[in-house]
Amino acid sequence: MSTEVELKLRFPQRFASQIKQLSLLNTYSITEPYQQNLYSVYYDTPDFKLKKSRIALRLRKTGESWIQTIKSGGTICDGLHQHREWEYPTTDCKLDFAQLTDQKIKYFFSDRKLCQSLQPVFVTDFDRTTYLLGPAENFKLEFCIDEGFITTKQPDSDLSEPICEIELELKSGSKAQLLQFSETLKKYCPCPLIPENKNKAMRGYALLLKKPGS
Repeated sequence: MSTEVELKLRFPQRFASQIKQLSLLNTYSITEPYQQNLYSVYYDTPDFKLKKSRIALRLRKTGESWIQTIKSGGTICDGLHQHREWEYPTTDCKLDFAQLTDQKIKYFFSDRKLCQSLQPVFVTDFDRTTYLLGPAENFKLEFCIDEGFITTKQPDSDLSEPICEIELELKSGSKAQLLQFSETLKKYCPCPLIPENKNKAMRGYALLLKKPGS
């Protein structure tokens, strides 16, 4: 289990190419940027027991590999997200709770009836461009640009909402350094960057409940 610390910032999609050309990305890049498609299936029970317990469960496909991720609890303030996270590989797009070691989360998923009732509720499908940056000594972050869609199927229609955001994930250093970097980024950026207080799971549930703006 680890604690994920990341800052999410929304921006108009038409500025994506310009953001990728920002000089500070070249200045601070440690490695070459890379792009990947990330397809994720989120699961819950018909009565949303996971959502009510502030737990997000997904299977994410990257290339030919599947990763299961569980996020729980945490805080969100001004776009800064902090959550407990458990992540490990699985096979053939199948949920697997045998690898859990945290006693509290393991107990939650030991409920056989709950596990048997888990079903896909929405998906995210987006392209991620990732830069590993080192703006200062002992301070590293992943700078990710995500472009794609959140989609869910309703009995009467398909509902979809665009994803267009920057994620700044802290790899080493302090939250203060991450926030300071975001202020520098805003000065260089060709468009306003809006703190996003809803993660992709929260937005997916809002879409599922036909409340995209809530």
